[in-house]
Amino acid sequence: MKSLDLHIIDITHNSIRAGATEITIEMEDSEAKDLLSIKIVDNGCGMPEEMIEAINSRFYSCRKERKIGMGIALLKFHSELCNGKFYLKSKVGVGTEIYASYQRSHIDLQPKGDLAGCFASFICQYQDINFIIRYIKDDDTFELSTTDVKEVFEGMNLNNLEIINSLTELIRENIGS
Repeated sequence: MKSLDLHIIDITHNSIRAGATEITIEMEDSEAKDLLSIKIVDNGCGMPEEMIEAINSRFYSCRKERKIGMGIALLKFHSELCNGKFYLKSKVGVGTEIYASYQRSHIDLQPKGDLAGCFASFICQYQDINFIIRYIKDDDTFELSTTDVKEVFEGMNLNNLEIINSLTELIRENIGS
């Protein structure tokens, strides 16, 4: 994966496949702490301990159409390469939390990619899932949820190009990327 938004897309699709009805995507971008972090928390089906161990030890996939999963392994690799930390917590019937941090100034830090487009697409395409997007900067926090967007567009189908573009621009203006 060439950019952080692609990691977010991959992990979030895992949450969607796990039946999550609420997914929180939180990023902290702190120049003062020299930190960039991603945390994705869902209320999906969760994973048993042996699956977590397998995911952490090799390229694991529980999907039937392919035997190798590289998304989590690559996220962990890039995090550790950039002097960061990685953890995966999960409980069957409760959900999963994945966290990856990076030294923000590290030369090997991947570009962020199109975060605004990524976040807007999730909110608009998966309207039955409540996405909570939280972007924390040194002195500011931007938060937006599917519930907030549905209130503004009262009963409209959010998977509409004008709404997606407007939402993307709103997010871009607030997170600066």
